[in-house]
Amino acid sequence: MRFLTISTVLASLAALTAAKSGGDYRPIVFYHGMGDSAHSKGMVELMQSINDIAPEVFIHSVSLAESESDDQRAGFFGNVNNQLEIVCGQLKDIKELQSGFNAVGFSQGGQFLRAYVQRCNDPPIHNLVTVGSQHGGVTDIPGCVNADASCRLMRSIARNGVYSGYVRDHIIQAQYYKDPRNLQTYLERNIFLPDINNELDTKNVTYIKHLTSLNALVMFMFSDDITVKPKETAWFGFQDEDGEVIDLIDQDLYKEDWLGLKKMNHEGRLIFDVLEGEHMRFSLEDFTDRITLPFLLEMEDEEKRHRGPLSSELKDQEEEDLAFQMDQEQLILETE
Repeated sequence: MRFLTISTVLASLAALTAAKSGGDYRPIVFYHGMGDSAHSKGMVELMQSINDIAPEVFIHSVSLAESESDDQRAGFFGNVNNQLEIVCGQLKDIKELQSGFNAVGFSQGGQFLRAYVQRCNDPPIHNLVTVGSQHGGVTDIPGCVNADASCRLMRSIARNGVYSGYVRDHIIQAQYYKDPRNLQTYLERNIFLPDINNELDTKNVTYIKHLTSLNALVMFMFSDDITVKPKETAWFGFQDEDGEVIDLIDQDLYKEDWLGLKKMNHEGRLIFDVLEGEHMRFSLEDFTDRITLPFLLEMEDEEKRHRGPLSSELKDQEEEDLAFQMDQEQLILETE
């Protein structure tokens, strides 16, 4: 993880810290993204920025291997479903988390934490923040940064066919690849994303129950993201076969409420926001002001939390639909 700028924590945060006692902070869990590891320099820097504000808060960073190099490799190679079982057991065994926690997932770590909520959520997540994640899937295997050898190998193997037996079971990125030209094959062969997005014929009601138990699902999209395609996947968007982005509001996923997102949005618990810049390129100041204070440490009032434009658009559309329905009902009454 890299930052465009590194800023020091403002002295004025001391006043905010004084407003909460140590016992009031929920623990925090991190889940790193592709090409990163649990205790890389960037992840440690982010965790330290939180402890600079609240030294007593407990922070755990999810790791899938003992060494940093193996943990990084696990972000490219493996079976997400098996990895999630490990994560569920790992978090359940940490005594500091037993009463619940707030969590932030970076890039693919975001949809993996969402899958944790839907499949396990024991202990439960309170606020879930995802940063540049691929909730709606990707139409191209994510690109590599700085010629990473594991990433290059992953992309080379994936070219053999993302839905072939070996690739789909062993390449992490293939497990959230959504081919708009072969949606039926995607539904039949992809072993991860169709399930956690409740796209299969039989809907998993536990997924809805668990996801809607969140206090807030906060999704950040990067304004200039070219690493993941489309960038709107961070907000559950995906591309059709013509390359047009289908927003969440126009999908059956939302209209028929397959995951409870419509319910959450109606209740003000679905939050869309934008971070300026490229994929995973953000300042420590943005992380502190936009993520740590309002959602991880909960040091701002609910009404002060910024909501991105899509939230307003979704609510406006729902109000228009409701008004239309009422007009139609009134017209029926007048003609009877």
